[in-house]
Amino acid sequence: MARPTIADRYDEKIAQRMLDYSNQMPGLPAYLGVKLLRFAPGLLEAEADLVAQEATPSGNVHGGVVAGILDHITGAVVYPLIPDGHWGATTELKLNYISPITPEHLRAEASVLAITNRSAVVRAEAFQGERLVAAAQGTIAIVAPRTVVTGASA
Repeated sequence: MARPTIADRYDEKIAQRMLDYSNQMPGLPAYLGVKLLRFAPGLLEAEADLVAQEATPSGNVHGGVVAGILDHITGAVVYPLIPDGHWGATTELKLNYISPITPEHLRAEASVLAITNRSAVVRAEAFQGERLVAAAQGTIAIVAPRTVVTGASA
């Protein structure tokens, strides 16, 4: 039996649910101003308004801000490709800072390079205007929901 392709795995309903939920999610994505814009099979487009981020003394945005954004979208892109109820956990993220990041609009894209039932390899890029400012590649573990056993004794 052939392994399912990324297009075979894609669930538009989960993608839409991710868009609806993620843009109201509290925590780090809200703090960083991350907005998920569009999913397609194995692809995610996002943006963040970095104007509210306090610049470093050199006038740039701290690299950890962009790391947080790219970590978020490399995980989020897998959700429409995995069974409902499963979740993604970053197990590795390698990041290259290519150009200084200024406190302005940031556009980011994530794409799934490979996926199995247990993990995915994802690439992400961040842009300011047409300028590539950072690139990342990560491994996302795909975790099944935990079954809680009740009434069991040790």
